Amino acid sequence: MIATSVTHDLTRAEASLARLEGRRDALQARHKELTREIELAKGRLAVKDEVEAFIEAVHGSASRRSLSAFETLLTALVQEVLPGEKPVALELSTERGLASLDICVRRPDGTLEDVLEDNGGALTNVIGMALRLIAVVKADVARFLALDEADCWIAPDRVSSFYTVLEDGAARLGVQCLAVSHHDLSQFSGKFHIARIVGEPASGVEVQSSDTGAAWDPAQPGLRFIRLVNVQAYGDATLPLSPGVNALIGPNNRGKSTFIRALRAVFYGEARDSLVRAGAKAATVEIGVAGNRLLRFTRQPRRSPVNIWSLHEADGSVVEERGMRYETGGRVVPDWVADLIRIRKVEDLDVHIAHQKFPVFLLGETPSRRSAVLSIGQEAGYIRDMLVIHRERCRRDNDVVRHGERELIGVSETLEGLEALDSLKEKLSSARGQAEHLKAAATRLERLQGHASRLAEIRRRLKAAQARAAITAGLPQAEQLANLTRTVERSRERERLGQRVLQLSRGLALGRARLAALQGLPEAVPALENTASAQDILKRLTDLRSAAHIAEGRVAQIDEGLKSVQAEMARLVEETGGLCPTCGSPVKPENLLDHHAHSSHHATPSERLTA
Repeated sequence: MIATSVTHDLTRAEASLARLEGRRDALQARHKELTREIELAKGRLAVKDEVEAFIEAVHGSASRRSLSAFETLLTALVQEVLPGEKPVALELSTERGLASLDICVRRPDGTLEDVLEDNGGALTNVIGMALRLIAVVKADVARFLALDEADCWIAPDRVSSFYTVLEDGAARLGVQCLAVSHHDLSQFSGKFHIARIVGEPASGVEVQSSDTGAAWDPAQPGLRFIRLVNVQAYGDATLPLSPGVNALIGPNNRGKSTFIRALRAVFYGEARDSLVRAGAKAATVEIGVAGNRLLRFTRQPRRSPVNIWSLHEADGSVVEERGMRYETGGRVVPDWVADLIRIRKVEDLDVHIAHQKFPVFLLGETPSRRSAVLSIGQEAGYIRDMLVIHRERCRRDNDVVRHGERELIGVSETLEGLEALDSLKEKLSSARGQAEHLKAAATRLERLQGHASRLAEIRRRLKAAQARAAITAGLPQAEQLANLTRTVERSRERERLGQRVLQLSRGLALGRARLAALQGLPEAVPALENTASAQDILKRLTDLRSAAHIAEGRVAQIDEGLKSVQAEMARLVEETGGLCPTCGSPVKPENLLDHHAHSSHHATPSERLTA
């Protein structure tokens, strides 16, 4: 019991020690971590000023490099289309914490002129087209550009140069272009894919074009074709597109801009009921996209939903991917259209699809919006963010040094208090060994106590056996015991005969009573017709008298024999000292032969077991 209690206490002590060791290890890891963080924080704080100076230098360098690159590009484009024009100048400043961009041209004396307010439309057209190309590339959207009469302010003799610049820029930047123009552009470049509008609006117009399917790779991004079904003047017309520059040409008022309006309806949601051909119930615009899929837009007046966007596989089924069915109705362009095709407005400006009525792009916007759309100030913004992050990091480093050193002192003090854990662990290990020895000794002691108990029991049984052996040694010889047994058996037989005689005596008494009753009857009795039963009774009475005389003789003999047996039993009991010769318990002559009458009352359980 003591060993179990000691083991239990040791187990609890070991668990407490293990928890303390775990806490010590965690504190040591925290001490190491705090030391490293404080050292790094102090190291960063030591070079704080140098880092800020470096970031400022990089800021200035990046701004100058970005502005210089765009100035060079825009100036080259302008000089290509409009020889002799003044060079383009970009001025980047900060307006209410945002990067602001001014687009100007530089006079020979170094002063600046605003492109939109102080110059002609031709220069505005060229710079607007160049800004669209830059925005499409810098804004991380689809590289697709649709220009509707972008050459309207260009002199006829400079139109070829305008499209040469567009062709070269689109090829270098990987931009797919659709240019709508009333000029016959086929004379300017053999690299254009030219499509023509033929026919009259009253009788119906059509698109004449060569097939461009062989120019496409199935996974290549871009628009493969634009199909108009019941859209304004078109019953069913398809405009194939190539991956490069495409031109849709034809006389004015023939429906060239209908393709631009169709694109704005699909990607910007700018659709009205007038888009539906007269007499038709709905207008449909289909656009071929990558993966042999088809983007379909349907305008259905006086129905709900009025607009439906859907994406179809090559077999015509609606695309279902990631648990989504690509078919949406409403007035707002679904998000999945912009996510899949990536033609969307940037800063709420239509970067991809130029409107014929508003050819000026970005020049009329605020300087901060120009910078955001073109991402010209993006690098500078990144650098300013770096500076803000650096200063915030320095503030956190000061907090780390101030609070960390305080925490480090507390951790060190706690670790000092836990230095005795190793010695305690050794002592506890020693105590565990002693407890194991104690437990083994307790186990041996319990075994010895069991042996001692069994030895005492054996000694008691041996003593009883010796007593019985002593009594047994004084018993009569086997012949005397056999004679005594036979005598006892005869006495038992006499007892049974006596009981039988008693029964017969009672029967005889009953018969005598009946005989007396019969003798008292009157002598004069009616003669019995049948005396057989009476004779039988008389015969039975006679037999009973004879049996009674015989029984009385036997009883007398039995009484004589019992007296002899009782005398012999008294002598035997006297010879054994008043003890039973078989079990050794006190006994009297009258109950000597009744073993259960004296052994169950006087003998011990072990003595009865031994007997």
